[in-house]
Amino acid sequence: MIDTLKKTSLEFFHKQGYPNKKLENWKFTSSKNFKKFSKKEISDISIANISTDETTLLFINGKLCLNTFKNFRYRDNIEINELANIEEKAILTFSDTFMNDAMFNLGMSEFDGGHYIKFKKQMNVEDPIKIVNLFQNDTSDRRIVSFNIFHFEEGSQISIIEKDINEGAPSFNLKMNKFICDNASNLNFAKYVEGKSDCHLLSYSYYKVRKDVCINMDSMNKDAIFSKEFIEIDLNNTGSDAKVNILNLVKDEQHLDNNILINHNAEHCTSFQHVRNILDNKSSAVFNGKVIVAEGAQQTDSNQSNKNLLLSLNSTAFSNPQLEIYADDVSCGHGSTTGALDENSIFYLRARGIDQSSAQKMLIKAFAKEVIDEFSLSSVQDISEIALDRWIDG
Repeated sequence: MIDTLKKTSLEFFHKQGYPNKKLENWKFTSSKNFKKFSKKEISDISIANISTDETTLLFINGKLCLNTFKNFRYRDNIEINELANIEEKAILTFSDTFMNDAMFNLGMSEFDGGHYIKFKKQMNVEDPIKIVNLFQNDTSDRRIVSFNIFHFEEGSQISIIEKDINEGAPSFNLKMNKFICDNASNLNFAKYVEGKSDCHLLSYSYYKVRKDVCINMDSMNKDAIFSKEFIEIDLNNTGSDAKVNILNLVKDEQHLDNNILINHNAEHCTSFQHVRNILDNKSSAVFNGKVIVAEGAQQTDSNQSNKNLLLSLNSTAFSNPQLEIYADDVSCGHGSTTGALDENSIFYLRARGIDQSSAQKMLIKAFAKEVIDEFSLSSVQDISEIALDRWIDG
């Protein structure tokens, strides 16, 4: 099954080539820098400098580290299979949006290894599971591809915190993840990306959601030179809820791009997108959010919010919230704002004895806090606030 999928994906990529700006999802992001990266053999990998505890799943260049998994607290409640052994097509299938994207097909044709990780029924995790993605690269301009599938069975209650660590030479990390959420499952998934200045990240995350599921997806991105993320959520059965909260901090000539697509395919579902970008120097950020409400998906409640704070005249924000509605009993809205720090607010604070720099920092923190406070895990809120302080002081 995997070999056939790889062959088809490679043929698709050779036919399409690298994406250009004529494509809607690549309109404001160039793929030209990808061309200098190539797939190369990776020498022996060391984990001597990586500390893991009993709640950590360690992935090295996309592959689950089985040596550390033996110490994992919940190993008896998790079933693991290599993707090469999966024959069920439905498990390996992604959305049409991803399957028609050239870079996704490049990744599907090149990934090596990868696992199908199933969390068993009624599994309730007290402490968040930590997923550590270690990318080790000993040669310049290497493309590192990873593909893993996470399946949360009926009634499971799981919290996950994911962090990327880059070591060695600059690399292009192409990540593909699929999340299958069965009935009455609850997933809190938080990502913290503190980028290495010379690494590129392109990620595809696909969520297949069934009945009465609750998903909270939170993300904090800081100092990545290039990061483009595709998130697609299929709400396929009634009573499900999906929330996406993202804070991006960008400076210098860094570029961040969030593409979010939520498909309301069933009635009585809710979704919320809240993305805030803070930009300085010559940085740029993209929000391309879309909600599609299918025919028959009545009683849909959906909202998109994108706000951009420009700290420099040279920074740029592109915002493109979209709605496609084919049902008549829905409540859907979207909004976008872009602007600088409010001079009246700065004047108000300075009139009360606060200096210019401190007043600006207070307003920046207040802008970011509105999305940080929406994060589902308090530990991620704390990490994000510390990272925000460091970024502002820097």
